[in-house]
Parts: sequence; structure tokens; C-alpha cells
Amino acid sequence: MQKCLRYIGYGAIYSMLVIGFSCTKMDHTYEKFIAGGPIVYPGRPDSVLTFGGRERVLLQWAVPTDLNVVKYKVFWNFGADSLMVTGPKPGTADSMSVIIDSVPEGSYSFSVYTYDQAGHKSVATSSIGNSYGEIFQESIANRIYRKLKLDAKQDTLAAVWVGLDAKCIGTEWVYTGTDGQAKNYFSPIDTATYIHAIDVSQPISYRSLFLPEVDAIDTFYTDLKIIQ
Repeated sequence: MQKCLRYIGYGAIYSMLVIGFSCTKMDHTYEKFIAGGPIVYPGRPDSVLTFGGRERVLLQWAVPTDLNVVKYKVFWNFGADSLMVTGPKPGTADSMSVIIDSVPEGSYSFSVYTYDQAGHKSVATSSIGNSYGEIFQESIANRIYRKLKLDAKQDTLAAVWVGLDAKCIGTEWVYTGTDGQAKNYFSPIDTATYIHAIDVSQPISYRSLFLPEVDAIDTFYTDLKIIQ
């Protein structure tokens, strides 16, 4: 019995030595990573929204609640391009936005970081956004009307359109009114358009307006087309 207890005692002592040595070694390894103090991460934006435009993109994000945040930096084009911006202090506004200009047409991943006064950087909040240009411009065309009626007696124009384009928001008309003055009229997207008090004996032009995405910040126009 005493022999068994002796073996158990030796085993316990050995285990304590191993654990103590292991913990000392782990602590020594960990200390290398916190030698300069604990890593600080400022609060990051909860979300980033993107809105495409003509070779530019609008970014909007929620202002974090971390009062230490003093500025933001946006990266895109695989980190090759960036923009440092300041914004409202946390607690003074719910959101902020910035326009990234001179962005060639294409799809991009935008990453937003926050920074505190000491230069600590947050974890990124990212979002995909699109920039539009000549490729989209060349893909649009004036709406085609199925029927166009000019009534000189009623001084009216009536156009019945062929189909509805999801990205077309309407038509802009340039004509002369019955008062002899130049007019500019926008008719929202619909299956038909009616214009009154128009001098149908004078030239009439129209062009179609398009948004490349629902909340795009820029409108694309086709060339004016003369119908008379």
C-alpha cells in the first residue's frame, strides 16, 4: 500500500511540473504578441451601402457608436486605391456618405475601416458596388412607340409605347408650346404619353432616361430624336 502511494505521489509531482512548465512556456510565447499592449479595434460601421453612378460610386454607412472613432478609410480595387475621410462624431449623426470619383466602369468591393486618435484600425466592413460608363451608355436606346398621333386641332400629342424597360424611368420632350415658347417636359415611364398645348407644326424631339440600378445617383440619357 505504501508503495502504491509513493508511486501516486511521484506521478502527481511529475504532472504538476509538466503543467507548470507548459504554462510558463505558453505565457512566454503569448507575451511576444502583447509586448506593446493589447490590440485595440475601434468600432466598425454596422453596414455599408453602395449606389452606382457614372464612373463614380456613393458609399453610405452607419456611424458606429464608439466615441473613439475620428476618421474612416475606404479601400477598393483590391486595396490599390483608398480614400481617407472624416465624418460626424459618433452620437451626432446616424449615417454618413462619401462619393468615390473617377472609378472606371465595373464592379468593385469596397472596404471601410474606422480609426481612433491613436491610429488603431478597426475590422473592415465591406460591400460590392458598381460603376457605370460607356458600356452601359451604349446599351440603351430611345423607346420605340407603337403609335404616334399629332392632333393639330386639339394641339395634342399621343404616343403609345412598345413595352416597358425596367431601367427606363421616362421620356424627356423638347417642343414648342401653343404660346410660342420653347418647352421641356418629362413624362414618367408608362404605356402611353399625352402632351397638351403643343404646337405640332413645329419640330418635336424626345429622348429616354435610364437608371442603371434602382437607386443610382446618375441618370443616363439617349440622344435627342426628332420625330417631325
